[in-house]
Amino acid sequence: MRILILGGGGREHALYRRISASPRAEKTFVWPGNGLIPAVDRVDKPAVAHDFAELAEFITRERIAMTVVGNETPLVNGVRDFLKNRFSGHLVFGPDREGAQLEGSKAFSDAFMAEAGIPHGTSVVATNLTAALSALAAQELPFVIKADGLAAGKGVSIHHDLPSARTKLSEIFEGKIFGDSGTQVLLQKFLKGTEASLFALCNGSDALLLPVARDYKRALTGDEGENTGGMGAYCPGDNLTAAQKDFVRTKIIAPVLDKFRYRGLLYVGLMIASDRPDDLAVVEFNCRFGDPETQSILPLIEGDLLEYLMWTDDGEQKFPLLASGACKLVPYRRGSVVNVVIAAKGYPGQFSKDIPLVFPVSRHKDVHVTGAGLGERNGKLFSTSGRIANVVAYGADRHTARKAAYEYLSAFAAENQAVADKLYWRDDIALASH
Repeated sequence: MRILILGGGGREHALYRRISASPRAEKTFVWPGNGLIPAVDRVDKPAVAHDFAELAEFITRERIAMTVVGNETPLVNGVRDFLKNRFSGHLVFGPDREGAQLEGSKAFSDAFMAEAGIPHGTSVVATNLTAALSALAAQELPFVIKADGLAAGKGVSIHHDLPSARTKLSEIFEGKIFGDSGTQVLLQKFLKGTEASLFALCNGSDALLLPVARDYKRALTGDEGENTGGMGAYCPGDNLTAAQKDFVRTKIIAPVLDKFRYRGLLYVGLMIASDRPDDLAVVEFNCRFGDPETQSILPLIEGDLLEYLMWTDDGEQKFPLLASGACKLVPYRRGSVVNVVIAAKGYPGQFSKDIPLVFPVSRHKDVHVTGAGLGERNGKLFSTSGRIANVVAYGADRHTARKAAYEYLSAFAAENQAVADKLYWRDDIALASH
């Protein structure tokens, strides 16, 4: 098969590593990819978002048999619907436009969860600044403000006082900081507990669970600073019991399958309050693999990842699975993977770009780097966005993996001393206390 992956971040690079290694993959392209992906496999064009005519031409010219959609924007804009209508027999990994609205619109997702009886943070939806400000008085501190649409992981803020909330609402509605994604907002109850990221491969009627990951959203060490697209992750996460997985499968994922005949990857972001099976709530749904959790999950998956992705569209299960209660699990090996994100200092606010970077060869065979916001020019690498790269380490346990990741970061820091003041990474990813 000739395969195309849409996207260019760490998630897509992780998918590329596994898919291109499949015996079923003759050729794997990434559009647009990043500087650490071989140039011969990158499609040097702007990222696909909503104009799919050029995408169709590329698929025809390169005889692409399957498109794996890594990022959310084309899914929300209906790329699956387009490709299925345009090409007979073409496989697509990702949901249709309606299913993708679970991520594309927080208000849509909130209304669905209320209708389906899915536990989640109760919300008030406001479509203008006056309505949002008038709703503030009824909110119990702390509470969360969410921009309705896609905001690259930056559309959620937690508020412990009303003045900061008023400022944020003014920035959203009057300052247009999220553009069309901020035409309405949700004021949502703050959920207490520990977070877990559960990923399910879905084929319209059934779901296969991947190992649980733990993500770090806040920008700074100690869970300080603003929310980001993610500063690190580890897998497996240890705060979701077998009984809770059963609850999620039957009470959260099953209603999504029933309502949307959902295909592709369903990401369920959870807040876990206790060990009781039902003492959890959905923080958010995403319609694609998470970033940076994917980089920690995929190295643990056994078997051919491409076959699992194909199953979501052709429905043929030709691979062994693990069973756990009501859940079917994709097989995975023992051990742990830790991923630490290298970011530009100041992210998600103002930060420098075009930072020249050198990535030393790892001394550990189980450590690798995936690119994210990285460009390549004449063989030299430079940063292009706030999240630059991911240091991914496997170990027999979390402590071993964490040690290997941070040893590589020490070597990376030594190679990049000249730009050290422009770089940042959290130093508490995967600590036992987190």
